[in-house]
Amino acid sequence: MNQADTLIGIEKAEAGYREGYSNGHYNNHQKFSPAVPGLEWSQNQAWCETFQSWAFQQAQEKSLAPVTASCATAVNWYKSQGTFSYYPAIGALAFFGPGGGSHVGLVYKYDADNAYTIEGNTNANGSAEGNGVYLKTRPRRDGYLYGYGLPAFTEGVVTADPGLKGKAGFTYMATASSSAVGSPPTTPVEAALPWVSSNQLIWAAAHSVAEEKVAEAGNSNPADDVALVQDALEKVMGVAPGDPHGVFEAETQQLYDRFRKEKLGYSGAEATGLPGTQSLVELGKRSELFNVRAGSTPALALPWIDMNQVVWAATHSAQEQEAQPAGSASAKADVALVQEGLEKVMHTVVADPTGIFEQATQSLYDEFRRTVLHFTGGDATGTPGEASLKELGQRSGLFQVRVGSTPTGSPTSGTSVSLSGKIDPKEVTFNRYVSGGTLEEWITQGCSAAGVPATSSWISGFKTAAVREASGNPNVCNLWDSNAKTPHGFSEVHDFGDGQQRTGPPQKMNGTLAPFQCSRGIVQLIPQSFASQHVPGTSVNIYDPVASIAAAIGCLRNNHGVAADGSNLASKVQQFDPNRPRKGWAC
Repeated sequence: MNQADTLIGIEKAEAGYREGYSNGHYNNHQKFSPAVPGLEWSQNQAWCETFQSWAFQQAQEKSLAPVTASCATAVNWYKSQGTFSYYPAIGALAFFGPGGGSHVGLVYKYDADNAYTIEGNTNANGSAEGNGVYLKTRPRRDGYLYGYGLPAFTEGVVTADPGLKGKAGFTYMATASSSAVGSPPTTPVEAALPWVSSNQLIWAAAHSVAEEKVAEAGNSNPADDVALVQDALEKVMGVAPGDPHGVFEAETQQLYDRFRKEKLGYSGAEATGLPGTQSLVELGKRSELFNVRAGSTPALALPWIDMNQVVWAATHSAQEQEAQPAGSASAKADVALVQEGLEKVMHTVVADPTGIFEQATQSLYDEFRRTVLHFTGGDATGTPGEASLKELGQRSGLFQVRVGSTPTGSPTSGTSVSLSGKIDPKEVTFNRYVSGGTLEEWITQGCSAAGVPATSSWISGFKTAAVREASGNPNVCNLWDSNAKTPHGFSEVHDFGDGQQRTGPPQKMNGTLAPFQCSRGIVQLIPQSFASQHVPGTSVNIYDPVASIAAAIGCLRNNHGVAADGSNLASKVQQFDPNRPRKGWAC
């Protein structure tokens, strides 16, 4: 019997073993910790990785795995050996949870949809309290399954990793099973946890009950995500928020703040305001009710690639591609990101030159569609399509895809980005800007987004207006002037800016309801003006200084007749003229 089968046979023989039971609970007391030299201390603690260390010792294959009780340590060990994969293998260790640090099992079989494992310190019902050794069925595409450590068996490794096909020591098989388990009993597939989008949560936390209730039904409606977060808060905190189920209002906000303070130890600004990705991940993990979608909030800052550029490159010669000009608008930049994505997802190297889409890139792209996406026939070959490009961007975490020209500017903050120009004022968000930068940097980036040169006229003018309008603070919300009202057809909004009264310093609002039409941001635009002049590819957050400056440039050019180079800005609009007294301006 080979090394992998020996190891699997040892673990399978333990299926049905149960840990100790006392005072009405299983207690983590088991036989494995005392039997592993160096891990005796781990008795009465979580023992899923200790069980794996014990099995490798019983198989007399200590060099194939680290002796540890920590899943995170084991993940790092396999990565340091260069034998970590995101595809299953016979005899591989499957790691679960964020970074693979929550749980582990040994793979004895895999197919296109599931990995079949032997796991210690688990149970049959999916709850957090493990009690023994079980055979489990785990969906390969569940976000809870992080990846696989591949022991360097002397007979080689049978793996589903297409990037290891043809490499010494590996045999590629799309499906495989160990002979050591015979025909094990069928186990229920572990239910994949639902996903929560941090974008949806942030939108709900920043908008009124009325707007939440009229949000369009379907995936764009945040109610389901909010309801899961409320259920998780109730489970973790032991008390239910008093808001209606699926509506994120004051009581949900207060309980979420309590969770961050009491359970995560956050303090200051980190413990209040909009839900953050890290705290959402922790809430989902502790409640075992949801995963937080990768690429919801973080992906907004990812670069865009143009599908038309990639298709053009795939259908033209290397000479024609080489002749294209360099720069971010070139097909080369988009192709380079696609190649990098293929290398990351397929765990191999693209042989074509960087940025040139030729036969090696095409072959690996076809392999990605066949083995990862399970496309067949004509769908698995030919020029890249929109669906597969989006999947590659999401799985690699490297880019977003649009059909058409690349967005003019890249957002620096905010919870969402619109690729259109003019947007509906109700799409505007009111989230605190925290991404940093200097006023001059914001002006320069705003000019770039708006398609005008960052001349000294624009820079000097906006420096003057930003100080006069907002004291250079991108988060200021004017609560006292004539604009501070909520027109018919609109609702008050949850605002996370700095509320400014007629006297006194600005005070952070932390989601307090505020009139819709308040002047806000670095140059004090009202939401209607910000929306009407919104620049494609910038944030819809009115407190994002780059987005606000870009919109203000559009207003100055369209409504006040300012030239593209800003040369007549000071003469046209007094508030932007450092040599004249301040004077309010309107967009």
